[in-house]
Amino acid sequence: MKKGFLLFVCIITLIFVSFFTLFAVNKSAYIPKHIKNVFLYTQAKILSENSKELAKYFLYEAKSQGKQCIDKVKFKYENAQILIQYLYPLRECINFSFTDTNKDANLSKDNIIISNISVLLNEGSGVNEEIFINENVFLYPDDNF
Repeated sequence: MKKGFLLFVCIITLIFVSFFTLFAVNKSAYIPKHIKNVFLYTQAKILSENSKELAKYFLYEAKSQGKQCIDKVKFKYENAQILIQYLYPLRECINFSFTDTNKDANLSKDNIIISNISVLLNEGSGVNEEIFINENVFLYPDDNF
């Protein structure tokens, strides 16, 4: 009876130890992937925050070059693809110049520019590996802009 009980306790202990060993191996393999995903997501968020300032800068540069508006700007930065689209609620931008769509609008009061910023990291690497962040920014230019 003692040998049977000892064999039963050894089998239960072996199952218990093997379960926690498999659990530890599984978790140790998951942590680096999780850290990599958090790192890429943080990088994409930083790029989207910096793209908000770039959206203002591109409008300023277009104005200094004599263009009235920009439709979109697309560029790559290392493994990221960034697309900035500009939307003008009261006007339409065609060939870097405005065509008024609403003649009754008070442009000094209602002049707003909506900037849609899209950041795509790891393009073409796989469905679960890509990170896509899309944000909208409202830009309020001053009167002399």
